[in-house]
Amino acid sequence: MVGTSEYRGNQDWSVAIEVPAYPTHTREKWCLGLALCAVPASVALADTLLASALLLRVLAFCRARKMHLPRVFWWWLPWAVLEIFIWLRSPDIRAGLGEIRHLFLIAAVFLLIPALESAPDTVMVWRGVILVATISSAALIVRFVWRLLFYNGNLDQIVYLRGGGLLHHWMVYATVEILVFAGLIQLWHFYPEDRWWLLPASAIHSVAILVSLTRMLWICCLLLLAAHFVWTRSQWIWAVPVIPAVIGLVAPKAVRARITDSVQPDYYSNAERLQMLRVGWRMVREKPWTGVGPGRIDGVYTKYLSVGDPVPAYHGHLHNNVVQLAAQFGLPVVAAALVFFAVLLHDLRIAHTAAAGRNEQFLSRTSFLCLGGFAVAGSFDYTYGHSLGLILLGFAVLSPLQPLQRLVCSPL
Repeated sequence: MVGTSEYRGNQDWSVAIEVPAYPTHTREKWCLGLALCAVPASVALADTLLASALLLRVLAFCRARKMHLPRVFWWWLPWAVLEIFIWLRSPDIRAGLGEIRHLFLIAAVFLLIPALESAPDTVMVWRGVILVATISSAALIVRFVWRLLFYNGNLDQIVYLRGGGLLHHWMVYATVEILVFAGLIQLWHFYPEDRWWLLPASAIHSVAILVSLTRMLWICCLLLLAAHFVWTRSQWIWAVPVIPAVIGLVAPKAVRARITDSVQPDYYSNAERLQMLRVGWRMVREKPWTGVGPGRIDGVYTKYLSVGDPVPAYHGHLHNNVVQLAAQFGLPVVAAALVFFAVLLHDLRIAHTAAAGRNEQFLSRTSFLCLGGFAVAGSFDYTYGHSLGLILLGFAVLSPLQPLQRLVCSPL
């Protein structure tokens, strides 16, 4: 089957290529959709369904011998190859298995996203993701209220009140919730007919974000909301600075205490993050080309502390994506990652310019918000280290590129 397409945007260029027909595989599509919907609920279920979808994808490839990938895949590949090369030269290969698993997850998402053959299919998956995430957020609220009313221990409130909904850990929940919140904002904007259920869902997510007691999540959601209002030129942008003030007046005592502590420079969490940045850059200065090795931050962390520095209770990562990658893999890997993100932004801009219907526009805007939210969150936490966040981010940013398959695609 021969398909010809032409695009003229900011650059005057056109492409005509031969695109073989890709048969519909319903089971593959369903497995992938269910895997993505399971992301806000269970890592085990999401991984199992993703593996099933990948197996079906491989079987389809064996039959058809044809598979098409977005152009940006070939810019991600040098990043992946460099990481694998450095991992194989690491003094502790087993310690880096978790980092290499992230590469395989990203590769799986690259291979699987084309199974969602239409924008309506992809939008339907987003609805499913938000519905499941709403259940998870409701579970977080119930846990918070229960602990607030009935907990009688001596632990700090931050310890016993924080939760991650169905995902249990608050940082995993926060990483996923940032992406879900981006999708929720855009669903509200583009699909007013869905607001009958988006309204209670938005209320649940707003309360869950507040009582999650996770500063990274608070900051990122406010920035995403502001970015949306700026993008749509809404007058509601002036309400964004008011939100923290209102929260400070009406929020539970535990939330207000968390806000107060967070602005203190000597608060232990703030001090630890600054220390981790210093330690990370010392690692980079000592080993700029290969880093200390993937998965080895925890084991070598204390060697890079200054005399008298306290040792954080947890120092398995450095709470920053760029610093973590540089410390583990070296500066060439960071350079490859930055090039990949530059190309990804370029291709997403093309997709946004070419988006015609509201489904395509929804996917395009959501991808930008998700990518921006993930990047900002990566300044506070090692979000690249959360598998569920990577799966959902890959879905968000690669989905808009599928309509460009006839423009910028590469056969495998």
